[in-house]
Amino acid sequence: MDRFVIESALSDVNEIFLSGVENSTLEQFGIVLGFKATNTDQVLNAFIGLKDIICENSAQLAICKTRLTGIYDLEIKTEGLDEPIRIMNKAIDNETLGAIEDRINNNQGVVLTTNVSEEDNIISISEVQIKACD
Repeated sequence: MDRFVIESALSDVNEIFLSGVENSTLEQFGIVLGFKATNTDQVLNAFIGLKDIICENSAQLAICKTRLTGIYDLEIKTEGLDEPIRIMNKAIDNETLGAIEDRINNNQGVVLTTNVSEEDNIISISEVQIKACD
């Protein structure tokens, strides 16, 4: 699947939240990309396409600060792509961002998932960075 098709479908994220944070003893937690029900099939196909591209390679997630407080760009990088998947201008509240930072600092594993399906819906993330990006 083409990177632009994946980016287009995943750009409809309307909420970013965490799962598995209520129990801090879990080995991993999930960063959940929340979507409205209207484009479920497109989102699921794009996420499965991304998962297929990542395959056995590792995936990294960068949460990039923008000039607007509380608004971030997400970049999903893997060797299977020439450029990262970019999901631009998404709101992440301070509580969620703080929880992500805490878990990164505690070396807790991270998965990326969506709210559209229970199956085929998890991508392991080898590294998460919160940084200022160009």
